[in-house]
Amino acid sequence: MWFSVYNLFVMPAMYASAHLAGLKNEKLKLSIQGKRGIWNRLKEKLKDRDPNDPLVWFHVASAGEFLQAQPVMELFLNHDFDCAVTFNSVSGEKWTRKSQIMAKRQPILIDYLPYDFVVYIRRWIRLVKPRALVFVKYDLWPNLIWETHQSGIPIYLISATLHPRTARFTTLLGRSLYSDLYSRFKGILTVTVEDKTRFLETNEQLPNLKMVGDTRYDSVINRRDRIEVLDIEPFFSKKKVLIVGSGWPPDETCVFPGIKEALKNDPDFMVVLAPHEPCEDYLVLIEEEFVEFSPVRLKALEQNRDLRSRVLMVDYVGVLSSLYRYGQMAFIGGGFTTGVHNVMEPAAFGLVVSFGPKHYNSPEAIKLVRENWAFPVNDSQEFKGVLSQFLDDPKKFKQLGEKSRKYVEAQCGASIKCFEIIKKGILENQS
Repeated sequence: MWFSVYNLFVMPAMYASAHLAGLKNEKLKLSIQGKRGIWNRLKEKLKDRDPNDPLVWFHVASAGEFLQAQPVMELFLNHDFDCAVTFNSVSGEKWTRKSQIMAKRQPILIDYLPYDFVVYIRRWIRLVKPRALVFVKYDLWPNLIWETHQSGIPIYLISATLHPRTARFTTLLGRSLYSDLYSRFKGILTVTVEDKTRFLETNEQLPNLKMVGDTRYDSVINRRDRIEVLDIEPFFSKKKVLIVGSGWPPDETCVFPGIKEALKNDPDFMVVLAPHEPCEDYLVLIEEEFVEFSPVRLKALEQNRDLRSRVLMVDYVGVLSSLYRYGQMAFIGGGFTTGVHNVMEPAAFGLVVSFGPKHYNSPEAIKLVRENWAFPVNDSQEFKGVLSQFLDDPKKFKQLGEKSRKYVEAQCGASIKCFEIIKKGILENQS
């Protein structure tokens, strides 16, 4: 039933609506443009490949899922497997193009996933000839799953989560469709025991359902240990440094009054402002907000390391991780909009983290709050209180940050478990 409904109604409607929305939505437009020419690119990438070499295909939704897949992918690459990566979003393209941070070998293919029509998916499988297909977290495409399963190729879902409020779990139609999809997987490797329980509630007969943890911890530690060090350390000399990472306007409405007050009252305090989307117009607005403190942009600082200011503005993406090493406290954005962004990364550097009230999308944020190592805030007054604690007792915050760092490091190990399970499944499928 679901195969017919999806292919006769759902997928054609999704295709048409995406192209209509792409007329106004720039990111969607770029994603549609990115899919053009994929078949010629695919043939070019595969022309020198030995089809007898085992290949593992990873599909990721976007940047975050790519980072979760990366440590597992590296293990396959380091064990003489080829890898291919597909994605659907513009941010996924930006991050996967940066896969040069992988240690030894690179994926042979990094490109957009074709549209989820049966004819395209069959063609893709026939050309790529994967030994396994690995999804990360959620971005499941029905025809891709049905056709891969029909071809006898094992399918895995790693860092699998099933939120208690998602329609996949709470609605009758969602549970019906995804119960069918989940049944096609050879392995569903969940983040928590609670996730495992929810998957079982959708289908009691799910094969090889295991709780192995979250590969993001491995990814974060790997990136931390090999991150590019910016040659700007003297800029932060002997300062109490707050980093506002991935901030949106509602986050900044909360934190800016307290930051400006602290800049006026404490000469040892400085702040790094890293907007989620550092476009020029928005950077100018922030500069005007902090004009009395003579803010400096990061690009300018890298060109002239003699510049001095207590407000540093990050004016390009991809560098936030490198800046965490200079801070002691971080306020992470998203907690006043759709949900807090990555709190794991600053915690891995030993920073105490704070964020807005919408942090229940992040299991690690919940854990840090539960242990009193992180500080959620509901408004600007609460943030001022947390910032005052930091400025009054930086040693205490350093101790809390160390506890956060040790917690993140202790959670590592899911990637090797995923690798061993998937590798075993590939070998069993060959015999």
